[in-house]
Amino acid sequence: MDQYQAESWAMLSIDDLIRLCSDRRRSVAATMFAVVFAAAIIVLAWPNRYDSDGLMYVRLGRGALSVDPTAQATSSVSLQDSRASEVASVAEMLASREIAERVVNALGVETVNQPRTWISKYAKALSKSIPRQSNVTAPGTLSAEEYKKQIATEEAIKKVQTALSVSVTKKGHTVAVSAETPDPLLSQSIVQTVMDQYGSYHVEAHRADGSLEFFKKQVESSRAEAIKAREELQSAKSSLGWLGEESAVAVLKERMTQLKIALDEAESIFAESESHAASLGKSLDSVAEWIPTEVTKGVANNAGDSMRNTLYGLQLRGSEELSKLSPNHPRYQMMKSSIDKSVSIAETENAERELSREAVNPVRQSLQSDYELAIAKAAGAKSRRDSLQKSLRQAQDDLVRLNNDAIMLSKLTWEADIAEKNYLEHAKSLEEVRIADALDQSNLSDVSVIQQASLKLKKVGPPRALLLAGSIPFGLCLGILQALLRFTLSVSRESHRQGMAGQPNEPRVNAEAIERVDEASRQVRGPHRPTTRGETQRRPNTSIDSLSDDSDLLNESAELVVTSHPK
Repeated sequence: MDQYQAESWAMLSIDDLIRLCSDRRRSVAATMFAVVFAAAIIVLAWPNRYDSDGLMYVRLGRGALSVDPTAQATSSVSLQDSRASEVASVAEMLASREIAERVVNALGVETVNQPRTWISKYAKALSKSIPRQSNVTAPGTLSAEEYKKQIATEEAIKKVQTALSVSVTKKGHTVAVSAETPDPLLSQSIVQTVMDQYGSYHVEAHRADGSLEFFKKQVESSRAEAIKAREELQSAKSSLGWLGEESAVAVLKERMTQLKIALDEAESIFAESESHAASLGKSLDSVAEWIPTEVTKGVANNAGDSMRNTLYGLQLRGSEELSKLSPNHPRYQMMKSSIDKSVSIAETENAERELSREAVNPVRQSLQSDYELAIAKAAGAKSRRDSLQKSLRQAQDDLVRLNNDAIMLSKLTWEADIAEKNYLEHAKSLEEVRIADALDQSNLSDVSVIQQASLKLKKVGPPRALLLAGSIPFGLCLGILQALLRFTLSVSRESHRQGMAGQPNEPRVNAEAIERVDEASRQVRGPHRPTTRGETQRRPNTSIDSLSDDSDLLNESAELVVTSHPK
């Protein structure tokens, strides 16, 4: 039967469809009017819808540019991506459940759930009239009253989320908020409350909880560490005797330079003094110490006269004794030698005697004075040189000690600088957190309301005229469809009845069935319309050979009513 229905639908043309609608125009019209009437009732009973809209602007503020004070900012931030992400985040947060819950808490659960249409009123009355179980167990630790209150709150939140709509303009920084409900005042209240509640919600989202107390502790700790590090540095400088590394190096450098210059001068003076003293010493050696100032000749020599008198008496005695002795006698030789020596001594005193007066050589005195002065100057230059060398060695030792001390002072300075830098950074972060906290307390956010929620008393739905106009073609289509279905079912039932009455193995033709099919064919084609050969060829071939080839109508009727018995 399914195959036959498919073939029946395939055989229909546009003309057949028009004639079928014309023959069944009453049922088609009745169906269309019924659909239009039902649509009219539904449209008229459909509650009015009112909307309200507002506009928010996401400006470039501290929320988009600042970061958490506890985090370190990166070297570069894409501002465009940051703003686009900020606008998208604002839209997501506006459509979140948290905002819907805040709106419900602000407006009240009863206000949101209050029935405003006759459908909701009747539904609420019907739900109250239905008996419910009184021993409903609330889940968890909730009481029955809290459970009912939570259910009502969830219904209100769902209504707000359903009514609320958030949209973002492409490549823009504005966010449109709208709501559509059966009550214009409720729509306005929802939109306005959403925009009002989002300000504090946005501030809470960008707030770093606990950062103020954290940085207070950090500032106190870093301040104590910075003071301690500075005290240790100053104590080390005082103990080492340096006012500062740079000043100490400059002073020591200047001191060593002066010492080297003075040492060079002292060595030069010492060498000059030694050379001058040596020259004076040589000159002093070549100069006589005394020089004669007066010479007197012919001065009596008492000693010489006495010696000559004594020698004369000795010669007299010796001559007497020598005359008594032989020349070879030892006594003779001894006395002869003694007399000769006395004669030689006397002869030395026999020369003319001079008396001279001498005085100290003034040239030698001057040279002696210059020599002693040069020796003293050389000794002083040597002493100064030794002192300067000692001072220079001490300065060099001080330089070594300064280098060693500079390492320790540098470490202490670095520690003090790091501690001070940490203190300044923590103080800066604390001040930023204090400012941000003060702004947060005032609920100052980067999102501002540039259009308040509008009150629109003109309905936005439902589109009754459009729905009624659309119900007319819809009803006409349903009427045509029911006419086609009725025709197909009638033909199928007739074919099934004729098939049940035929022979088991060969096809049979029932005259009454032919008349019925002929009547159905006339309904499809219209009165006095002959069947053409082309139409007969478009239909399936039949196995009836006993009918006349000249009767096209009989062939077509036989095609519709003849079936074979199942094997």
